[in-house]
Amino acid sequence: MSVTDPDDAILKNLKPASLEYSPHVARCMEGTRQNILAEIRRWMEDIDAPNILWLKGYPGVGKSAIASSVMEQVRSLKRLGSSFFFQREKANSMTPNALWRVVAYDLARQYPAIKEKIIAALKNDETISVTLDIDRLFHQLIHDPLVGSQGILKGPPPVVILDALDECGGLDGQRSEHRRSLLRTLKDWSRLPRKFKLFVTSRDESDIGRLFSTISHHVVEVFTGQLVEAQSSGDIEKFLRSRFQEISAAYSRSLRPDWPGSPIIQELTAKSQGLFIWVKVITNFADSGDPEEQLSQILRGGGAGDMSTLYSFILNSFFPNPSTALIGSFRSILGAVILAKIPFSVPSLIRLLSLKPTTMERICNGLQAVMDSRATLRIQHQSFVDFLIDPSKCPSAFLIDRKRENQSLTIACLRTMRDGLQFNICDLETSYLRNSDVPNIAARVEKCIPPELSYSCLFWASHLKETPFRLEELSYLEDFMDKQFLYWLEVLSLIKRVNVASSMLWTLIDWIQAGGSNDTVARDIQKFVATFGSIISRSVPHIYLSALPFAPLKSAISCQYKPGFPQTLKIEMGGQSEWPTTQNVFVGHKGAVHSVCFSLDGKRIASGSEDETIRVWDAETGEVVAGPLQGHTGWVLSVAFSPDGRRIVSGSLDRTIRVWDAETGEVVAGPLQGHT
Repeated sequence: MSVTDPDDAILKNLKPASLEYSPHVARCMEGTRQNILAEIRRWMEDIDAPNILWLKGYPGVGKSAIASSVMEQVRSLKRLGSSFFFQREKANSMTPNALWRVVAYDLARQYPAIKEKIIAALKNDETISVTLDIDRLFHQLIHDPLVGSQGILKGPPPVVILDALDECGGLDGQRSEHRRSLLRTLKDWSRLPRKFKLFVTSRDESDIGRLFSTISHHVVEVFTGQLVEAQSSGDIEKFLRSRFQEISAAYSRSLRPDWPGSPIIQELTAKSQGLFIWVKVITNFADSGDPEEQLSQILRGGGAGDMSTLYSFILNSFFPNPSTALIGSFRSILGAVILAKIPFSVPSLIRLLSLKPTTMERICNGLQAVMDSRATLRIQHQSFVDFLIDPSKCPSAFLIDRKRENQSLTIACLRTMRDGLQFNICDLETSYLRNSDVPNIAARVEKCIPPELSYSCLFWASHLKETPFRLEELSYLEDFMDKQFLYWLEVLSLIKRVNVASSMLWTLIDWIQAGGSNDTVARDIQKFVATFGSIISRSVPHIYLSALPFAPLKSAISCQYKPGFPQTLKIEMGGQSEWPTTQNVFVGHKGAVHSVCFSLDGKRIASGSEDETIRVWDAETGEVVAGPLQGHTGWVLSVAFSPDGRRIVSGSLDRTIRVWDAETGEVVAGPLQGHT
């Protein structure tokens, strides 16, 4: 008989269920990067060294490979506390919340003293793992458990590895709130005891550089160009010899074992200017066709350590004089790979974009040097993404215009829903069972809801948000609201994502308003979700049996959908004629609320409470967007926004006034003292 530790069940809920994560970066080749790895090892073993090491360098110098090697080295020393490799294409799930939950989970599994503190924090506040307040999450699940356990920790202290910090926030980069909140937590990490080491890699971007200029840290830079170190050049030469040996072995009857010879390898080493990604791409290119001919082309026109020249060369080599149709398909495919919120497999993307399989295969074959298409479509290095979206570097024919491709993805999602959504999509036989009680429900969902339909239901609004108002999209959306809305809710219910419906519909309302069109129906279906969301999330049949019948008689949804379901419950007397005036109930404070105020634009609500905190809420969705803002030592009796909405002022029973940044939650002035 096995005994299950109840704390393990609590801990299991800490790890993000939506995060499909495994580091995909290969380690440095054996015998390379020895000087850098040795310096990192010395930093780890120096108890008095700053607790953060920042490995920085130009895109393509091999930072992630070094991080992967460090991870294996630390694991062998039994010091690997946790590792997290950000991937820009997974920015939707690889958030700061996910990062610190993974780190807390990993630390708790390996260090009993830390586990005790983390479990206590989770028991004390059950909402902490899902909070949108990253600062609060970091302090309760990372900072406080580490500080509290430092005196009783057995064995060598943990090292946490964080790769590709610059990819947090996806294509929004420095503009991303995720990235800003993550940088704040790194500043907090620097205040931890020095024994708790954090190894970070990133490009040297301005916001990251500003952070590190304000905290104690150790820095290692991987140089390129004229500053490239002799050992880096030697490492690249080793890589080239090893990779060309693999290629020549596959052509053993036509290529000599030492092909292409030392002079060419040395020439390529010099051309690389310290960029590992450059040599990786050219060797992949050589391996994607006739090796001698491909390499000859590289030597003639591949550029010297310049990724833009190399990428342009590859595109022009594989797609010479492309037809308009091929260019359109190229943009659609690469636009989807870059802008999709989660990665696609080849078959799913073919169906989403309504492509011919032969077209997909031709483009994937032409991009073998830079894109992996074996499992999911993944661009192998972010420098290629940067190239494709930069009009100053990418040839205009291949340029990925984000606005245009978001329009294409919006249409693709709406078309996929139009063609794929239907009544009772999973053939549920009875209304007596909740979704969770239906036998083999997961298998039914997998069989009946293909990945491209699930994606479309989850993310059409995300792409719509980046799309200017056009009549083509409006036509699809009117069809969606009039015919597919309830079927869309079925899918969200079955994949357990009804929680995103309200915010998606607010995006729809904003988009329609921006185009000056009538948003009555959109507002009506949003109210339907706000009113019946709990029922919808628990049972698909009760969308029709318990939600639709109780919609107000004069509502657009009743007029549009009730005639299609004549056998459902009819309310003869006492039914509502209008939607309830209470649109949202915001829950979060642990004490009475004494003050609330709207921002001038009506999009935010600030609240002050007896629990001595302030919270900032999204007025439409009810989600906490900042807070709890902590600092007052008495009841918060008054709050107000500045006219521009960027500041919040609060007055408290502790006789002080504080001014807060409405986005970050940081105190920008105060406590202002003087009242008696």
